[in-house]
Amino acid sequence: MRTNLLTKSLITAALLILAIPMVASAQFYRSDRGYGYDRDDRRDVRDAIFRLDNSSTRLENDLNYAPGRRVLGIFQFRTIDNTAIAEVRDFRRAVRQLRYASAGGRDLRDSYDEARMVLDRGVQLDRYLRLRTGSTSVDADLSEIRSNLHVIADAYGLSMPY
Repeated sequence: MRTNLLTKSLITAALLILAIPMVASAQFYRSDRGYGYDRDDRRDVRDAIFRLDNSSTRLENDLNYAPGRRVLGIFQFRTIDNTAIAEVRDFRRAVRQLRYASAGGRDLRDSYDEARMVLDRGVQLDRYLRLRTGSTSVDADLSEIRSNLHVIADAYGLSMPY
């Protein structure tokens, strides 16, 4: 009786030892829908789209409320670059179209053209503002936009020119 119990417990332990790796390997599921991106990667895209919208809003505010420049320590001139603000608004519009077309970043299949438009507008905006402003807040916003554009480019399999 005792050997029978010992045999059953050894077989049970062996089955558990063999079953744990099988169960652990079954936990990782990669879907082929949505350009090979699984649930966590789609979450990254959704977060990147959200961060692009927020950072472009901050960038527009930074451009609207730039502090004035002092000339000869007396006069203060406040200059607003309306072309840069229009570029940022076009970029924000493209980001929102991507968000709507991709259902908030959950469906990547039907939003390829919108993603290409966001990348094109983002590169255009970055090239326009890179050397025009000396503001550290504008540079920080542009850096965040660049990193989020890379996430979107990787998700859609697109190339970034920089």
